[in-house]
Amino acid sequence: MEELGKMINFKLKQIDEVPLAGEEGNFRMNWFWLTEADLWLTLGDATLYEYSPEAMVYFEDKESAYNDYPLSRFIDDFTELFEEISESIPKEIYQLTDNLNGFLTDAETWKELYESDADEDFYFKEYYSLISWTYKRAFGSGHLIGGPYFSFLRCEDKIRIFWKTEYQLENGIELWKAKDGSIEMLFSDFLNQIKDFGKRFFEQMNKLVQLALEKDWKEVRIDKKELVEEHAFRELDFYKQVAFLEQTSKVKTNWKLVKELNSRMQKELNTNDQLS
Repeated sequence: MEELGKMINFKLKQIDEVPLAGEEGNFRMNWFWLTEADLWLTLGDATLYEYSPEAMVYFEDKESAYNDYPLSRFIDDFTELFEEISESIPKEIYQLTDNLNGFLTDAETWKELYESDADEDFYFKEYYSLISWTYKRAFGSGHLIGGPYFSFLRCEDKIRIFWKTEYQLENGIELWKAKDGSIEMLFSDFLNQIKDFGKRFFEQMNKLVQLALEKDWKEVRIDKKELVEEHAFRELDFYKQVAFLEQTSKVKTNWKLVKELNSRMQKELNTNDQLS
């Protein structure tokens, strides 16, 4: 297992640098837009959300080499998974993640064997039941072109993080600097990283919100009372989600069914190979 520095890194915009929402004559500001920041994840030797040098040349006027977007979007997507992540995956199933792409490819091939009108419900009864545990612990970056895709799979005191970042622009340029990869770490270290991020983020946002309250926004529409209330709610909600990672999981995946379906899939794929 590899040791980590800070896993989640960010740099919030200065109060006068925060881009305004809306258009001329109808500019507005709220908590979401105040979270505008550069974001990058450090996982082992990989830096995620960092654009490749070639992409930076192609974009010409892009100032930051990192994902620059309201950090609130990342937080919402990530923390939404915490309740699912809290459930430990049985060792037998966790072993499948040694080659997660291979497992998902096999499942896709298996699904194709049943693609006929007679088996139209196979997708939901068998295929989805087999793979849904992987997608419930994953999130993409749909707000970004070619955004990275992450999976977080826990087994007792360990967690394995996967990422898919390889994406080419229409001209063939690799968009992101990092290649597809994975890392395994202690679950306790993962939890500490999440808490450390939350502490840093909300400490800095406290200051930014205070500056926003003191600032004369002139024609820009901003509800300062709502800003204070949302900031308090967001902080409480973040730690509510983190609490799922510290508690006994209430998620109850039917792992017996997953094992049975995986065994059936392997047998049927082997039979199909022999008949081909």
